[in-house]
Amino acid sequence: ASTFSRLSASRSAFSRGCWLIDATWQTPYTVAKQCATILQGRHKPIFAFNQDCGDYVIVVNTSQLGMTEFNWEFQRFMDHTNRPGRYRIHFYWELLRDNPGDIVMRCTKLFLDAKKLRGPVRREDLLAKLMCYADEDVPRNLLDTVTCVAPRRERIKKLSDYTQLEIDSFPVVWS
Repeated sequence: ASTFSRLSASRSAFSRGCWLIDATWQTPYTVAKQCATILQGRHKPIFAFNQDCGDYVIVVNTSQLGMTEFNWEFQRFMDHTNRPGRYRIHFYWELLRDNPGDIVMRCTKLFLDAKKLRGPVRREDLLAKLMCYADEDVPRNLLDTVTCVAPRRERIKKLSDYTQLEIDSFPVVWS
């Protein structure tokens, strides 16, 4: 019986899975950190920096990412093509308008450590296993391969979401 359990444990550790992450009301960095962990395979017991043991990741609803108004207007990504005059600045609101999946891709790239990803595992190879969709229109053949669904964070309730009975029954901390 122990041989079977070890065999099934090793099979699940070495096989590539496909994770589904819902990005609704989550910050891009929360989603990106979760994506980077799964892409590198840090959630597996066989993780090593020099092995590509990560899984595929599908991120849906990237058009509904949650950030403060200040972050949407003033946070930016900077690109440079190593040619004179090719320094470009992309604001988050521009990326959300043009390609919302690009926000998650770029944030995930920040979390993949380039210094430790040398040799057979490269950052571009890991990012090729990340698929981002602006809404829930994911091709059916991809949804059939999903083996795990990442736990979704719930939206924080506002005061207007509570009923008056819930507000009145809430314990008074100080008076």
